[in-house]
This record gives sequence, structure tokens and C-alpha cells, in this order.
Amino acid sequence: MKIKPEDGSASLKKGLSVLSCFSWLRTSLTLTEIARDLEMPLPTAARILKALEEEGFLERDRSTKQYRLGFKCYLLGSIAKKTGILRSLALPYMEELKQMFNETVNLYIREGDFRICYEQVESSLNLKRSAKLGDRFPLWAGASGRCFLAFMSNEDVERIISQAEPLTPNTILGKNRVLEKNSELRKKGYSFSLSEREQGVSSVAVPIFDASMKPPACMTLSGPTARFTEKMLEELIPALKKTCLAISLKLGAERSALSFLETRE
Repeated sequence: MKIKPEDGSASLKKGLSVLSCFSWLRTSLTLTEIARDLEMPLPTAARILKALEEEGFLERDRSTKQYRLGFKCYLLGSIAKKTGILRSLALPYMEELKQMFNETVNLYIREGDFRICYEQVESSLNLKRSAKLGDRFPLWAGASGRCFLAFMSNEDVERIISQAEPLTPNTILGKNRVLEKNSELRKKGYSFSLSEREQGVSSVAVPIFDASMKPPACMTLSGPTARFTEKMLEELIPALKKTCLAISLKLGAERSALSFLETRE
């Protein structure tokens, strides 16, 4: 019986599986480690690694014999970031959430000590909460800001808290209370704001993670407090957590580290 040569798609899948072995925590790997992870024969793994190295997708340290991602991967990553991969990933999910709850859905990214409105899908209702793309808001006020604040260093958190000032009677200002809310977010996977930045507006926010396990973004649903009933929140929170988990995994986050975003069906 004549053995058929491996087709192109199978070879491509094996090459991509090799690249997928690398992560934020595993930046250098040996041939043996890669072959073991993929349950692949050493000669097969060696052949694929050589091809990837020749094409610039991998680099090999001659002294340690370890492989790391090459300049081609860096180039492709830079292109993906420049062309708005986060926005294109998130937008279909945002539109789905808007259809489910008909409240405004926002995607925020962090820029220094501020969060920036990066994308938005507005509610179709007359009474709604919305922002302009590019609007900047402080990290110390509201559920969205906490999604970033909760994963920052203690030094940065204290510095940002020192800048805080009341925007409404519900703005959370005390250091202990802020730290308590941050801890709550890290355990529950979401944060709820009740008129903290805008009177009469409530919001639920969930962080989005990438391979660094730091949140480059968060997603928020917000609207008039009167519509954010307990019954509505019971449906909204799991849906939003499920969405942000899905996006995080596509951005390279490790599922094992995101148990607080898991929801029970």
C-alpha cells in the first residue's frame, strides 16, 4: 500500500499548532517540549521547526537550542493591532448583546489614567446612555474604570485614587472602599455601578484579557437605572461575562486563569 504524501492543509495546521505552543508565559521552547506538547514525533517536529525558522516565524538560540517567535510573528501582530483586531473581534458580540438587552454597549480601552470609548453600539430606545467615540473618562469612577484599576499595581491604584473627586453623591472615593470593590471584581468577574459617574445611570462592566493576562479593554452595558432591575441583571451579567471570556480567549488569554469569567449554564 502506497502512503499518500501529507496534503498542504495538514502541513499548515501542524505549523500553526507549533506556533500556538508559545504563550506569554512560555516564550522559549525546545524541540522536545514542542513535540511532547503536540504528541508529535521528533523528526516531524524538527522538520516543521526548521521550515518555520527558515521563513522567519521562529528563531533558534544557538546556545540554549530553544526556539522563540520570530520577526514575522512580530510583524503580523503589529499589523493586526494597527488594523483594529480588537474592534473587529468585539463588534459582532456587542451587536448581539444590544439585540438581547437593547441597552448601549461600549468597548473601552485604557490610555494612561483614563479609559477611552473605542467602540459603541447604541440602544434604540429614546432614553439611553451613550458616549462619543474617543471620549475619555477617569479610571476612578464607575464600573468600567474598575475593570482596569483592579489589575493595576497598588502604587498606581493609590496614585489614581488620590486624584479622585465626587462626580455624584454615589461616587466611591475612600481608599478602603475602592480596594474592596476591586477585590470584588477580581472574584466575581464583573463590576456594577449605580449612579457613580452619572446620576440616574447604571452600568455593568467586565474586563477583557489578552495573553499578558492584563485587561487591554473592557465591555460595558449601561442605561437608565430604572431599567437595570434585579431580573434583568440576572440575565445580563452571565451573558456579558460569557462574551468577554470568548473575546479574551481569541486574544490569547489562558482559560485556566479566567475561572472568574466562567458562568454556569
